Amino acid sequence: MAGNGTTGTGRRIVVGIDGSAPSKAALRWAVGQAVLTGATVHAVAAWEYPSLYGWFAPMVDDGFEQSARRTLTVEVDEVIGTRRPVPVEESLVLGHAAEVLLEAAEGADLLVLGSRGRGTFARTLLGSVSARCAVHGSCPVVIVRADGTAAAAEPLAASTGAAAGGGAPAARTKDWQLSLHVLEDRDTTRVHAVLDADGTVLHSDALPRRNPHDAPAPAVGDDFAVGRALVDLGHQLLRAGTQSATGPAEE
Repeated sequence: MAGNGTTGTGRRIVVGIDGSAPSKAALRWAVGQAVLTGATVHAVAAWEYPSLYGWFAPMVDDGFEQSARRTLTVEVDEVIGTRRPVPVEESLVLGHAAEVLLEAAEGADLLVLGSRGRGTFARTLLGSVSARCAVHGSCPVVIVRADGTAAAAEPLAASTGAAAGGGAPAARTKDWQLSLHVLEDRDTTRVHAVLDADGTVLHSDALPRRNPHDAPAPAVGDDFAVGRALVDLGHQLLRAGTQSATGPAEE
């Protein structure tokens, strides 16, 4: 939906929204830049169903979209307010955050992102949305920290090979996607992990182990179950790597 303000001049700044403090700082920065350049701000939030990644349990919660829409609306209203100095468009899109933002930023002047939207553990597992956008973005990407300071994110492909005088080949970037789905059901925690390893999809299911004398505490089992699922994926990768390196067994 469009906000108040004068009509833009065709310039457009896309900003990723996820409800985090850096995301809010990114939105403030994007609005300030839009005021200076006469651009329209396009606030984009992505949401996903766990079932899209092979989740084994039936979908019982239909509130994912509503929660994401509420996050988008609340953040825009909180940061900008009702009297908006520039036109603001809001979009809620089903899909992976990086893919949604990259598509939304096609033809835009800037893509603005917060420096971190998830916790450290989740960022390590799922990869950085901002890093992927910096590598694959079709427009300049600006990363804004929670304190409001910003830095341009230079794509790896653009900086590789220049220092070598063109003698070395450009670096090749691969983007592997890891999804972890945790289900806490009464006194049991189950984890389903899916790794898309450059087109090869690996799956793993895991449960934590609890001493029978301990009280049920599903939240405590999250780390153990996730760890077991990742270890199993690691073993699958090692087996696949060994097979690729040695080739098929001779008859």
